[in-house]
Amino acid sequence: MKNNNNNRKSIVPVVSYLNLDTNKSIIYKENKRKPGIYRLNNLVTAKCYIGSAKCLTGRLSIYYSSTSLRKRLERGSSLIHRALLKHGYSNFSLDILEYCEPDKLITREQYYFDLLKPEYNICKTAGSTLGKMHTESTKEKIRNSLTGKNNPNFGKHYSYERRKNIGKAIKLSNKIRSIMPKMRLDTKLKLSLVSIGVNVKMYDCSNNLIKEFPSINSAAKYFDVHSTTINTAIKKGRSYQNFTFKSEIKDNRIWVYDLNHKLIKVFDNQSKTSECFKIPTTTLSRYIKSGKLWKNKYYFYNTCLKT
Repeated sequence: MKNNNNNRKSIVPVVSYLNLDTNKSIIYKENKRKPGIYRLNNLVTAKCYIGSAKCLTGRLSIYYSSTSLRKRLERGSSLIHRALLKHGYSNFSLDILEYCEPDKLITREQYYFDLLKPEYNICKTAGSTLGKMHTESTKEKIRNSLTGKNNPNFGKHYSYERRKNIGKAIKLSNKIRSIMPKMRLDTKLKLSLVSIGVNVKMYDCSNNLIKEFPSINSAAKYFDVHSTTINTAIKKGRSYQNFTFKSEIKDNRIWVYDLNHKLIKVFDNQSKTSECFKIPTTTLSRYIKSGKLWKNKYYFYNTCLKT
């Protein structure tokens, strides 16, 4: 243990925050969109946890949500989640051990694992869930799946199982088709957004537009969270990290004009336009963005010209 303490003293973090609670705003501000290796230190027990993230603020937002911590503890055991709930944020400090490129995160995290031996890390291999502890209910489900308990078809030939699953899928598909016509119009519209796509706008607490994203996934990637987090914030009007989000249906139509800016035709999307004019989609995108005349014949726009 003495050697371990010496190793910890020898490490000089890039930046340290003495109080995870009172330093929250500055932590978010200084680490926005930065990838790196972090260490959470329990000021009461002197134990620590080491982690890495492509977006540090996105990862830390999970720790700052007591609801998220409790939900994750329901699915499995986490020493750091349990410690944060027990001791509170004011009894934790945060060290940014280093900032590094995303492709170096696993290697550098493993380096600090081996050097500092963090007590709160259940998994001792960076990027692996080896050693993760499950709840008793999860363990029971795993045992049942391995022994065939409560599964009358366990042990039968795989091809039969596959046929059975295909049959279930077909029945479910038919059931969905029968329900779809009965759906409300607004429900159908929400489902259609998945294929149509949406633009996402991010606003601050004063309703000032901060940033626009081309999709829900890109907004989620910006915060290093799952897309359902942003999707839920949009649907329920909730704020996330003090930001609110609004979505707009993308208009993928392409307006084609001739040399004299006379409208020729409107296509549903770039693919159909590309196919009709025998122009690669990448080239088409370039001409849409530049507004230049293509082959001295046509203009392509993704908005209608007000003439």
